[in-house]
Amino acid sequence: MSNESGSSAGGAKSPAIPQKAAHTKSEDMFRALLETAPDAMVVVNRAGWILLVNSEAEKLFGYKREEMLGRLIEMLVPQRFRTGHSSIRNSYFDQPRIRPMGAGLDLYALHKDGHEIPVEISLSPLETADSMVMISSIRDISERREAEDRIHKQQQALLEMATVPVVQVWDGIVMVPLIGTLDSQRAQQLMERLLKRVSETLSPVALVDITGVPTVDTQTAQHLIETISAVRLLGAEVVLTGVRPTIAQTLVHLGIDLSSILTRSSLSAGVRVAFELLNLKVATKAGAAVEAPVRSSSV
Repeated sequence: MSNESGSSAGGAKSPAIPQKAAHTKSEDMFRALLETAPDAMVVVNRAGWILLVNSEAEKLFGYKREEMLGRLIEMLVPQRFRTGHSSIRNSYFDQPRIRPMGAGLDLYALHKDGHEIPVEISLSPLETADSMVMISSIRDISERREAEDRIHKQQQALLEMATVPVVQVWDGIVMVPLIGTLDSQRAQQLMERLLKRVSETLSPVALVDITGVPTVDTQTAQHLIETISAVRLLGAEVVLTGVRPTIAQTLVHLGIDLSSILTRSSLSAGVRVAFELLNLKVATKAGAAVEAPVRSSSV
């Protein structure tokens, strides 16, 4: 502890550091800290003038340090986001606190060459001897966004393949093996893809196999009926296969009438019906013909 004359309580004098020198030393330390930051750091005042940047900011934006200092921060903001940006900045200075910028929003910064960079931005206020400034920590998330987009596209592709694959199993016969619950979205995909495939292949017969559908409720049955009706409008016949006894009982209890729809309990039985509709016969290797079963509308 020192007394007013600068002497310590023990009688020794403490070294006096001039205020200006201490201020300069603090500034140097602050600049050094900015340079050690792993992200791009940009310091601006309330008017939006860029006061300090670090080397990571030069790498991220493609500008040299001197090209950014003394310029408005809007130079780093895409054109479509510049309107109102100054108001957002002013509102931050009115209520300064450490927080992420645009939480839940997709943020982009502007590179010198004109391309946009997906970023995450954290804001921190700092009170200086002259005024308050805002420190922006800006992280490039391009690689993360690209990885997320790749994963999303892969998942979407797998989902679409697993949801409503429409395959041609024979000349004139297309098939849809359904697996899982048939909700409204999948039902719409089923109708669109089946109609498209029937039109492209000019197939007169379509097999819709529900062996992989765990349960059939009123909504599911309605989706199937609408799809079958739409396919029939194209002039094709639909055979609904995989109607197990439990599903048949459920449909009866629900009061759903499928008497106008050609159904079979198994896919193999449905294929035989499809052959019959096309006037085809399955022959053994020895040449003995096996007649297709007689067509009926019940299991």
